[in-house]
Amino acid sequence: MTCVSPSFETRLRKIDCQQRRTAGEPECYVLEDDLVVVMPRREGNAALAALILVILPIMSALGAKSLLMARLDAVALGEMLSRLDGSGPFGRAVAWALQPDVLTGLLARGLAGLLG
Repeated sequence: MTCVSPSFETRLRKIDCQQRRTAGEPECYVLEDDLVVVMPRREGNAALAALILVILPIMSALGAKSLLMARLDAVALGEMLSRLDGSGPFGRAVAWALQPDVLTGLLARGLAGLLG
């Protein structure tokens, strides 16, 4: 019988676990009271992560825009948009993005009621 070093056994165990993980085999555990637990491996959901990465900035922009509309009256908002419109291409893009719409107006009314 040959003697195998403990570090080799540890590496072998890690390699075996990695291969099982990539093969999609279920995880098996033996608890202290000799109960065997078999659980399916969880798979990452890339579509959900991509959806969150797309929706989060859009919702943040709508929230910031509605907060701005809730804090400013119509005259101040119009003056700010006209100032932005005359300040170059970036200012025109921001002024276009800050144009009031139905959804932002509803959110702004709700925020104005909360903010007082």
